Amino acid sequence: MYKLSRKIQKKRATMTKTISFVNQKGGVGKTTSVINIAACLAEQNASVLIIDMDPQGNTTQVYSNITDDDDSIYNLLVNNTNNTSINSLKKSTYINNVDLLPSNVLLSSAELDLANKENRESILKNVLKNNQKDCSKYDYILVDCQPSLGLLTINSIMASDYIMVPLHADIFSLTGLDLLTQTLSKLQTIFESNTTILGFFFTQVNKKETLFNEAYELCSETYPKELFKSCITTSTSIDQANATGQSVIHLSPQANPSNDYRELTIELMKKA
Repeated sequence: MYKLSRKIQKKRATMTKTISFVNQKGGVGKTTSVINIAACLAEQNASVLIIDMDPQGNTTQVYSNITDDDDSIYNLLVNNTNNTSINSLKKSTYINNVDLLPSNVLLSSAELDLANKENRESILKNVLKNNQKDCSKYDYILVDCQPSLGLLTINSIMASDYIMVPLHADIFSLTGLDLLTQTLSKLQTIFESNTTILGFFFTQVNKKETLFNEAYELCSETYPKELFKSCITTSTSIDQANATGQSVIHLSPQANPSNDYRELTIELMKKA
């Protein structure tokens, strides 16, 4: 039901796609979306590397049991040496074809640690470039960003081919889109970034609510090419999955959000 055509599968095999999940507003479903889209990509036999660039480390908590004493993405960003590589730091997860570059508490200080470094906005981009052999093993690299437009998020955007933006159906999320698109435009101008917006998608949706339908219509009129058709239905199954450290795809594979994420993933793969 959710299988790709051969044409899209052939397109997928050409190059690793790096996608950052970005929204300066918290609680909109960035981490949940990264976790579940990775699981859906794995269902499509795609190989995925997740990079947890959020100091809160929620994605890491779901996919790994590392401690704050273990190495993390911080080592690649701040303490990078020739002996440190993506391959040496990545962790396997409970899902076949999904690996993780974890976060830990040290990442909280990374923005200060990076502030005086040369080309500080492009450090993650250079890390991926210097580890191209390791990265080329993956069809997709998904980056979970913190809820801000600080230096860590700027690094994530600069290192990405695309960004995806999860949204709530409220005026604050839609207003924040203007700031995000302005930031991306500045990056494209100042740093000659080629990162583009893959799309926006609504999360925690009740399609019967007037507010959602009004927000969807407004976003569709303003960003007709960027808005994904798929929306993620609100459900206690997502809360249960997060509480038990699983993707909803695995805990409740037939739940509405699971099927929503599968449909969203198919849209993603068609566009990228």
